Amino acid sequence: MLAYRPFFVTCGPARGSLRMDGTVLAPLDWLIIVALLGFSLLVGFLVKDQASEGGVEGFFTAGRKMKWWLLGTSIVATTFASDTPLAITGWIAQYGIAGNWFWWGGVLGSVAMTVFFARKWRTSGVVTDVELTELRYGGPAAALLRSVKAFINATLVNCIILGWVFAGMSKISESFMDWRWLLGSELYTALAAVYPDALLFGSFDNTLTIAVLLAVTLGYSALGGMRAVLITDLVQFTLAMAMSITLTVIAVSQLGGLASMWDTLATLYPSDGSATDMAGNPYLTHDRVAAFAPDFGEGVVGSLGIPFSAFVLTLGVMWWSNGIIDGSGYISQRLYTAENGGEAEKGALWYSVANFMLRSWPWAIAGVAALVIFPRADVDLAARQFTECLNDEQVCTAEMRQCLDNRYTCDIPEYALLYRDQGTLEQDGLAAMSVVAGAPAYQQVPVFREDRERGYPAMIRELLPAGLMGLMLASLMAAFMSTVSTHTNWGASYLANDFYARFVNRRASAKQLTRVSRVATVAIAVLAVVVASTIDNIGAMWELYGGMMAGLGLPHLMRWLWWRANAWTEIAGMVSGFSLALINYIAGQLDLLPAGQISLFPPFMASHAIHVICWISLIAAVASMLATMLTAPVDDSLLREFVRKTRPMGIWGKYAQGDFRPERNFVESLLYFVLAGTSIYAGMFGVGYALRLETATGLGLIALSLLGLVIVVRGMGRIDRVL
Repeated sequence: MLAYRPFFVTCGPARGSLRMDGTVLAPLDWLIIVALLGFSLLVGFLVKDQASEGGVEGFFTAGRKMKWWLLGTSIVATTFASDTPLAITGWIAQYGIAGNWFWWGGVLGSVAMTVFFARKWRTSGVVTDVELTELRYGGPAAALLRSVKAFINATLVNCIILGWVFAGMSKISESFMDWRWLLGSELYTALAAVYPDALLFGSFDNTLTIAVLLAVTLGYSALGGMRAVLITDLVQFTLAMAMSITLTVIAVSQLGGLASMWDTLATLYPSDGSATDMAGNPYLTHDRVAAFAPDFGEGVVGSLGIPFSAFVLTLGVMWWSNGIIDGSGYISQRLYTAENGGEAEKGALWYSVANFMLRSWPWAIAGVAALVIFPRADVDLAARQFTECLNDEQVCTAEMRQCLDNRYTCDIPEYALLYRDQGTLEQDGLAAMSVVAGAPAYQQVPVFREDRERGYPAMIRELLPAGLMGLMLASLMAAFMSTVSTHTNWGASYLANDFYARFVNRRASAKQLTRVSRVATVAIAVLAVVVASTIDNIGAMWELYGGMMAGLGLPHLMRWLWWRANAWTEIAGMVSGFSLALINYIAGQLDLLPAGQISLFPPFMASHAIHVICWISLIAAVASMLATMLTAPVDDSLLREFVRKTRPMGIWGKYAQGDFRPERNFVESLLYFVLAGTSIYAGMFGVGYALRLETATGLGLIALSLLGLVIVVRGMGRIDRVL
């Protein structure tokens, strides 16, 4: 049995001075958090009259008067969820900086959406992306397609995403929000006793935090609609970005600067792999942590966990075969709000630049710093000692008991990176304890395990003084609210515009539609809470969603690029993708698949979820093409009207002549796509090289990036100068 070792972190202020009667947060921290929540509600009240003008048009498109910097920042704010820095912190420990390739591949799809489709969404004049189906196709099939897609997006898609976001917020609030202290033990106990366990997000404290944030978010988004969402997104993103940079700067400064951080990382995780956990498994080496290129070696520590073929498919297929390739969803919802097509296009480009070149690097460096501030060997030792303490009271120290009794007053920093689970003493390398604990080595017992995602909130707790801690928590709450407000507003737009206004009451007044929109916003949030709290495996749900969306990638491209596409093109793709994804999901959940298979496809076809999604997209693409050729084309008058409004690129023949030709031809747009994508990747890696202290390479790439982006902006803006 290991002797107890005192735990400490050598950097950061003493937290004891920050506590107030046993809570982590100081009065100033609470004041800052309350101020943020109050500001958000105030915005909703200030713009509620404007949101009430124009029915669903005014409520969900903010009057279509927004500038590029506001709508683009709002898109970035939505993707800046509170769970994102936690996920990246976990990836850094498991895969190194190269783990960001899980989303870096999205550059291509984001740029394609910007160059080919952003302008078209604004000029289409629709309120939701599913409304476009009737504008493009017309007829009963299009009406059916519109209603089904609206239902899926408003319910399933929202619940998957919000479930992930709720889980991330739970990990953040866990170490800070002591509701028993805030409410008093009597009231806290009474509320906990009546709250249904089925709707808990980890713990009752976490659930109360999410409930308060959700109530505030619903308040301003239901009152002020999209206008309130855009304004609060701007403030929330500015605060969140500023504080993520602040935390990273403080963490690196406490380690003596970037050079010292990289040197210490090399000492803790040497290249020879000699640093191992208690079971002898090697940690990720420092050179793999710092690498930008992924490792695909089988069994190599730090490999992305996917075959090389799956990685190639991610960059070569998945970015365009996904249903959001044209901006469908909450991104297009922002593009509708633009003052004109040019503002929509510039806003989409700003989103691509900010999302990939700027946003992720503070988190990546913070993730590296967390590996130094909380060395993995120390956290593993803490997990072992706390597991021993749980199973044998005699080995517990007073400090360990304090942590187990009240995590808010725990003085062992590594405890913040642990979570309770069930395991066996033998499985967790504690077989010798069975003699002491009086239990067989194979018996299920409570154990502690490391969760590197918790390293991010742990650094907040350890490094930030009063005031800054409150600002940091407020920024993460702001990130949470910006994501939730978008998805509740987006989901409500389907219920109000694509169900009520389309099928229930086509003569509804603007006042009635605004009221329905507000009720729908609340209804979507309640549904999300109920469904999200029942999701056990987020990864499996994302694979389900990915498979469903894989059936819509090609149809969504075809509707903009080829006159022959019709409603059955999308219906065939949607039904194929949905059916295959659902069958795979159910078979996996019920353990109906043969040994060695992860899907209906045999192992030689699909050894990873990315393979499965790509096969679904291929099958759905074939189904879409067959449906297109076997059914009648869209009526000429509808096609002419669609081309008149959107002036799409691609193959439109007689429909795109004279004044109806696209503002920019396909070849020119393709050149801007290549240049913009290359520029963003150059800038993204340029920032990374600079932070890795390879200054010359970094600055050179950044300079090339800026030059390329200037050319793209000036070239794409030529349309507006001519018009």
